[in-house]
Amino acid sequence: MPRKPGEPHKYREIADDLRRRISADEFGEKRKLPSERDLRANYDVSQMTVRQALGVLRDEGLIESRVGSGWYVAEWRPIVRNALKRLSTSQWGEGRSMWDVDIDDRQLEARDVQIELVDAPADVARALDLEEGESVWRRNRRYVVEGEVVMRATSYIPDDLARGTRITQIDSGPGGTYARLREAGHGPVQFREQLRCRLATPAEVDDLHLAAGAPVVEQHRSAMRADGRVVEINRMILDASRFLLVYDFPA
Repeated sequence: MPRKPGEPHKYREIADDLRRRISADEFGEKRKLPSERDLRANYDVSQMTVRQALGVLRDEGLIESRVGSGWYVAEWRPIVRNALKRLSTSQWGEGRSMWDVDIDDRQLEARDVQIELVDAPADVARALDLEEGESVWRRNRRYVVEGEVVMRATSYIPDDLARGTRITQIDSGPGGTYARLREAGHGPVQFREQLRCRLATPAEVDDLHLAAGAPVVEQHRSAMRADGRVVEINRMILDASRFLLVYDFPA
């Protein structure tokens, strides 16, 4: 029967019901969902509809497919990314990694780390209030947590601020870039972040090991010192299924 105008898609109704059943811990210790054949029979729909529903939950990070075994409730714990805590001076200013706030004792690895002096692209130059082509240090890396690729981060720091510091090295030292900037007299005192959700590009699908059409969070951060100068911009692409973004605000 054709879907009536305004009526929700059947696959979304199935996804909503499965999400409710997952929240109710209906699938027990094995965390195994019924087979696709059983789901077709239970919901009286086509195989394509079932696979669309499962795809929705997979892209949300709620379920995962195991080859030859079926679909399971994902065991992955979301990375709780609290912006105000991780950007606090009491975090990086005391030589701790900002990731310590996000992952506790989970295993973190930075891969494909690239540090190079480049001519500032036009958009980067505008963000840093530089002339196009002025030199900036680009720190580009991919982050892996518990063996899963979760984010690509690319930051840019003006050459006149980074030169002679460990910012130009792969290991920037305790507290990272912001601690080194503070040691050089350029410590950030204010941050601005912009976020938007969108579908991953084909290149991002390959880079972050995503399913085609999976959502990502594109996050841009500007770090400013006391006189308002932007000392770093950081552009991050997050696998949306791996993160829970939290913002605490004082009353």
